[in-house]
Amino acid sequence: MSKIEKKNRRRKSHAERERIKAKKAASGASYTSAQSGTAHHHDGPEISPVDGSGFGADRQADMQTASALIGACVAKCRPCQASLADKVLAGDRLVVASLAGTVYSLLPSPGALCSPATRRFHAVAHDTGRPGYGPAVLAAVEELSQEDLEALLEDTLDLWAAAAAPAPATEAGAPDPDAGEEEDAHRYAAASGTAYLMSAGIDQLLSLEEMQGLVEHAEKSAVSGDPLVCFLCDEQIDVTAEPEVHVGVSTRTLAVDGRQLDTVHPVWTHPGCGRTRIWPWPELMAERQRRGLYVAPEDRQPEKPTVPGPRNADYTHFSVARQPGGGMVPLVLVEPGEPDEYGIEGYLAARLSEGFKPVDLSGGRPFPVLDGWHLRCERGRMVSVMRAGGGAWYRQEGGYATPGNWRQAARQRTALFLVVPAGTVGDRQGDDWLAAVSRAAEAGHVLGGLVAVRGTLS
Repeated sequence: MSKIEKKNRRRKSHAERERIKAKKAASGASYTSAQSGTAHHHDGPEISPVDGSGFGADRQADMQTASALIGACVAKCRPCQASLADKVLAGDRLVVASLAGTVYSLLPSPGALCSPATRRFHAVAHDTGRPGYGPAVLAAVEELSQEDLEALLEDTLDLWAAAAAPAPATEAGAPDPDAGEEEDAHRYAAASGTAYLMSAGIDQLLSLEEMQGLVEHAEKSAVSGDPLVCFLCDEQIDVTAEPEVHVGVSTRTLAVDGRQLDTVHPVWTHPGCGRTRIWPWPELMAERQRRGLYVAPEDRQPEKPTVPGPRNADYTHFSVARQPGGGMVPLVLVEPGEPDEYGIEGYLAARLSEGFKPVDLSGGRPFPVLDGWHLRCERGRMVSVMRAGGGAWYRQEGGYATPGNWRQAARQRTALFLVVPAGTVGDRQGDDWLAAVSRAAEAGHVLGGLVAVRGTLS
């Protein structure tokens, strides 16, 4: 072998090692797993095969894959969660019926943050006293659409993973370094026993000290004689009796001495009055009007006429992007066909409340991760975007065709999902498209994050 051939071989070997390192960094997999495409091994709880006779079925269900999936959820290994969830969803629905029936038959309520599909399932599963309970549970699962089945499995896995997770081995009084769930990050437990659930996205508008200050204010209100009032029913919130209080915010622009000042106001609500969120002030006032509550004359909102006829279609763009840490990631960008009725403030408030995060496209910071979100493909066509506890956030009948380089990048089972306001991109292509997205990102209008990719890519 000549010196030139040896040099070229070393270059190819180095390039291959760099490719594997980038794939490992993008997928979270080990070197061997990234190279071969196999998943890690995660030990989940020991679950024996399920005898289907109790569900009115003449078969057994193997629960090994489901056990490994729970283990992957405990370990927060996103590549394995995606691949193992696909196997469970494509397999015998008796597996999901057993997993979900086991937990939801015991819970008095399905939970405030679960999906509509899980609420419907809980109504069947919790009624354990009547004859025919088992067959009814399996029938309820078998009747679910694929998207509702995914939503039920997501909610069920949250409960199984919480039960299977080991107790944190932290010192007394020390913070738990693994306490990073999205909801837990916004839940503050007070000495009174009340939990304060902050809206998703509130950390983009308030500092940690300001959020803690809201909790302190609420606790003091119980003894100061100036109780909190729910913005959505105008009734007092007794923080000494409520197990949970929801804390959102409203953004408002005020004119002060000829200047425009952006302000943020806390919005206190009972859990039963609606899920906590971020509100643009005009939308909050419109919601109060709709509920028949008092609104000051200067804040009253005009009736918005319903415009008949078809709406403009949403715009969806597929591309690939380079991750700040190296490696390529498939990119999906969605732009609504119609602007938000409350303008850019309404768009930002709605997306932040749904858990989307601002995305830096300059390469200076890693892309954020949207825990619990995934997009589903069928034979390489993107059919939906799902979020935990919410079912399908975005759906396309028949699916969108995806380009070959996108599908190749998506084999790492992670994608960058972005949303932008209506009118940002349109049908621009090439450099014009990139420039438009970059301008939106600089303005803080590009929201999203990394999501799991599920389904089939070919």
